[in-house]
Amino acid sequence: MTPQTIVVTGASGFTGPFVVRALLARFPDAAIRCLVRDNSRMAALRHPRVHAAVGDLRSPASLRAAFAGAETLVNVASLGFDWIDPLFDAVRGSSLKRGVFISTTAILTKLPVRSRATRERGESLVRASGLQWTIVRPTMIYGTPADRNISRLIRFVLRSPIIPIVAPQSRQQPVHVEDVANAVTAALASPAAVSGTYNLAGAVPMTLDEMVRTVVRVAGLRRLILQVPGAAVRAAVVLLGQVSARPPVTVEQVDRLNEDKAFDYGEAARDFGYAPRSFEAGVIAELAMVRAGGFK
Repeated sequence: MTPQTIVVTGASGFTGPFVVRALLARFPDAAIRCLVRDNSRMAALRHPRVHAAVGDLRSPASLRAAFAGAETLVNVASLGFDWIDPLFDAVRGSSLKRGVFISTTAILTKLPVRSRATRERGESLVRASGLQWTIVRPTMIYGTPADRNISRLIRFVLRSPIIPIVAPQSRQQPVHVEDVANAVTAALASPAAVSGTYNLAGAVPMTLDEMVRTVVRVAGLRRLILQVPGAAVRAAVVLLGQVSARPPVTVEQVDRLNEDKAFDYGEAARDFGYAPRSFEAGVIAELAMVRAGGFK
């Protein structure tokens, strides 16, 4: 089924504009309807085939209006918040037939994190939605100086002669935002992806030490890299939590950093040709943007 109208939620966030651009490229005859708040930044979404449906994910009326007459939903907005009930109530009463939903590999954590139950429920609502659904689970998303993780690492490497690394041997597998966007559209176009749940990870797992050394090498710098045992940091954070009502770092964050986050994406490669770029290639592009000063 070739979609005529695709509704996108979360279009004005970090990942959303990339998804919209990928949809425009893959579906040249489709109209893209973005559910956005009235104060959302729309500059990155301007295109003759992109239209705004002003509303709120928590508003059933907004959702019904956004879904009216549409066949396809691409849900970039998180499945881990309180808007999932009105969202799926509106889906059930709509003309929607197909949906791709962005979740997260964080749902696979073995740690007792509070957000996991909400995310699991969100995914269960996708599967019970009556749509021809696909769930994709990205790892940590990066790719521009506006991301909240790798851009910070790049900036820190650029300004600091000493780089301390906590949990240096825990594996990470960050994924470039353009690879996520292209995977969403490829999954949407693939009949094989219907009723499938897929990990979207970077090309290969890397230790945090390897990631830092990649950024240092790409930047052409010399830095002193100090490995800090995760157990020592955790003990310090536990102590800090006992003396501070609002510690800047929580034990949960430290435990998540120490958790191995390597994921297989073979099923995504098989069903819709997912082939992510290397971390080095992504860092080269992002470093150039940081140095050009395009983002503060």
